[in-house]
Amino acid sequence: MNQIALLLFAVMLTASHLTAYHMGRNTDATAKLDQALAYAGEIVERQGKVDALAADLETERAKRIPKNRIITREVVRYETLPADRRCELDPAWRLLHDAAATGEPADPARVAAGGAEPVADAAALETVAGNYEACREYIDQLRGWQRWWGEVSR
Repeated sequence: MNQIALLLFAVMLTASHLTAYHMGRNTDATAKLDQALAYAGEIVERQGKVDALAADLETERAKRIPKNRIITREVVRYETLPADRRCELDPAWRLLHDAAATGEPADPARVAAGGAEPVADAAALETVAGNYEACREYIDQLRGWQRWWGEVSR
C-alpha cells in the first residue's frame, strides 16, 4: 500500500506541476495576447490619424490648385527679313484693302493718285492675318446660330 500511496502521490505531484505549468503558460499567452491586442489598437488609432492627415492634406491641395495653375502663353517670334527682301506696298493696296474691309467701293481717283501712305509688308501681313482670324470667329458664330435655329425650328 505504501507503494500505491507513493505512486499516487507522484502522479498527483506531476499533475499539479503540469497544471501549474499550463496555467503559467496560459497566463503568459494571455498577457501576450493582451499586449498584441493593445498594440493592434494603437496601430488602428495611428492609421486613423494618418488617414485624417491625408484627408486634410488633400483638402489643402485642392484649395491651392487654382492658385498654382500653370499659365502658358504663346510667344510670337518675328523674324526680320534682310533689307533686300523687305518691301513697301503701293498706297493703292491700302485703299483697295480698306474698301474691301468696309464694303464700300474704292474711289478710283484716289486709288490712281495714290492718296495714302505706303504700307510696310509686315504691317500688311498682320492686318490680313487679323482679318482672317476675325472672319473665322464670325463663321463659328454663324454656324452656332444656324445649329440653334435648326433645333428651335423643329
